[in-house]
Amino acid sequence: MYGFAWFSPAIGLEYSDGAALVQAVTHHIDASPPLFPALLGLFAMVSRQPQWLKLLPLLCTLGWLVLTQRLLVKMGASLTASRVLVLLTAASPTVVHLATGIFAEPLFALLVTASLLALLEEQPVISGLCAGLATVTVTAGTALILASIVTLAAHRRLRSALIFTASAMLFATPWLGWWLANGGLPASRLHANELAVLAGNNLVLLAAAPVTMLSGYVNLYPGLLTAVALLIVLVRRRLFVPDLFFGLYCVALLFRTEPPLRGFAPVLPMFLWMLWRVARTGKYATVTKVTATALLAPALWFGFTMLARPTGWHEMETLFAYIRGNTAPDAVLMADLDPVFTFNTGRRTVRGFVADSYRSYYAPAGAGPVVTPDELRASVIRERVRFVVVTPDRELPESASFHKAVGALERSGMLEPVEVPGVPAEYRLLRVR
Repeated sequence: MYGFAWFSPAIGLEYSDGAALVQAVTHHIDASPPLFPALLGLFAMVSRQPQWLKLLPLLCTLGWLVLTQRLLVKMGASLTASRVLVLLTAASPTVVHLATGIFAEPLFALLVTASLLALLEEQPVISGLCAGLATVTVTAGTALILASIVTLAAHRRLRSALIFTASAMLFATPWLGWWLANGGLPASRLHANELAVLAGNNLVLLAAAPVTMLSGYVNLYPGLLTAVALLIVLVRRRLFVPDLFFGLYCVALLFRTEPPLRGFAPVLPMFLWMLWRVARTGKYATVTKVTATALLAPALWFGFTMLARPTGWHEMETLFAYIRGNTAPDAVLMADLDPVFTFNTGRRTVRGFVADSYRSYYAPAGAGPVVTPDELRASVIRERVRFVVVTPDRELPESASFHKAVGALERSGMLEPVEVPGVPAEYRLLRVR
């Protein structure tokens, strides 16, 4: 699965991966933590070929899985158990997707695991540096810093706590200062009722995340089972590390303004270990081992079916080539996937609207369109847009609203279609009149 997914040339179709790529190439600092784009920029200086760019997350994933096995053994797992849990993690379709795309989560998972391992091996400097770098990769890494400080203080290792804190803040402080000065947590700008909706929805999604990640199928019903299992774990076999980090990190995910499934991936092996350490002995031991082995089948099956699903990348490349050959170099484009078109056409591309993750994922039905024709019209005039691109963008929740708004502009006479040979009707190029 990893080989097939890595060889796929499709990159940037989920917006965040394309945005990271553009940030890496332009060296522009935005609301995303800078470490992953900076490392990706070093790779892009050598080559912009997709397999080369996707090598960074793939190598981070391999390093993460190796360190995860060491961490599990350090926390008391047998060699066989650690291998089974790592294999389950590696077979997760979500992990495969993150490892073979351009996402920051594999690097974050590697740094978190390295930090926890160093903490258990009483190396506070290395642990702190890794925790600080993890925070500069994903801001929720602050949960790791807080959990580690509390852990060291609870064990009366105050000197180690001070060393760890100083090491972690070396990297984390500049980023957290900039992040807070530029708006901080997006959820903090929501009203109280919106915040309750966000946390409630994410709580349900988080409870269902382990089953979704292992089977590949989105199903909310196992969430109650997950909650009961965690309660049993915390009552019977608590461990200060990594349970405290797992809990604080999940609290941070509750206030993430987009579904938390991708964010749960770095802590999946920790969750599996929490369950395993309770059910690995006694009358449940055989059931646990059989269940763990059986979970590999749906994970592998779903992973291969996802690989067989068309990405539409061939059609996108045809559209890229037409734009490069038939538009002026200084022409401004508008597209829902603006980073992908910026990177692949060399033309400045704007999105035309300000994305609101809360409205896209959590707002109740009837809350109004995410993208309006008036918003796009104003952006076309303000940015002097010459062409508007419409593609399926199946992974983006704003896609349908964007398509309707563009259709309204076309009916008003502001846009006219341009015939692009060799692409289906879903892929359209429109000229601004």
